[in-house]
Amino acid sequence: MNNLLMNVLTAVIVALIGVITTQLLPFLIAKKDEALAKMRRTKWAWAADIIDAAVRAVEQTVAEDVHGINKKNLALKYIMPWLSKNGITLTEDEIDQLIEAAVQAMNAERLEVETETTEESEDV
Repeated sequence: MNNLLMNVLTAVIVALIGVITTQLLPFLIAKKDEALAKMRRTKWAWAADIIDAAVRAVEQTVAEDVHGINKKNLALKYIMPWLSKNGITLTEDEIDQLIEAAVQAMNAERLEVETETTEESEDV
């Protein structure tokens, strides 16, 4: 009787391990992947905010005769320490893309303000 009970318990435990392995493991792997994706999105957003702030700071503080690559190099002097300090690693290409996006957003805002100003002066 004891032997039969042990065999039944062993079979139940093996079945539970099988269910846990086939159901719980994929669930945990999916949750881990979701958490990693969220962390990447958060880091990317943080990096974009840092780069946007640096680009705007350079645009507002440099002399009128500083353009293009010189502005970018000034922005990089701010960007690289901030990214490093916050443990964010990006490739040069990713940084370039984020700088370009910040510049385009800033130019679009400037164009929008100029358009609104022009429309207001035409109404008068």
